[in-house]
Amino acid sequence: MSKSTNINHLEQLIDEWQDSLYSLAFFRLGDEGAAQDVVQEAFIRYYRENQRTTIANAKSWLYRTTLNLTIDHLRRRPPIRAVPLSTALDKMDDEQRDLHEEYRRLEDLLTPLPDDQATVVRLHFTDDLSFSEIADILNISRDTVKSRYRYAMQKLRIIFNKRE
Repeated sequence: MSKSTNINHLEQLIDEWQDSLYSLAFFRLGDEGAAQDVVQEAFIRYYRENQRTTIANAKSWLYRTTLNLTIDHLRRRPPIRAVPLSTALDKMDDEQRDLHEEYRRLEDLLTPLPDDQATVVRLHFTDDLSFSEIADILNISRDTVKSRYRYAMQKLRIIFNKRE
């Protein structure tokens, strides 16, 4: 693939997948700037890798790379100093506030789950990915994805039943 063709291909991928990848990164990190950085790094890595070898499934490669970059970011991130929520929310516009509220609700819901199960639930619900797509992204079998999803739903039902 020539350099200009590769750049055009990258531009198409950015147009098609940037919002979904941002959503994935944001709902893992809870930080808009970090999510943007992670997505940008994923596209840069895709471009470099695609220069060396042809990537068969760009969507899966980008999702897997974005997910791995969020994990790396979470491992490196220093502990967050608590800022009163009212102070933080006062500095945001309505769209940012809504996004952060949605993030908080989702994280509150998924916190009790093991990370591998929470990841499957996030990918299925927030990104509307099929179990086959999730299996490809996570490089695991479809049956494993279905199992993780099933166990996550069982745990969430137990949690909700206790709340009622």
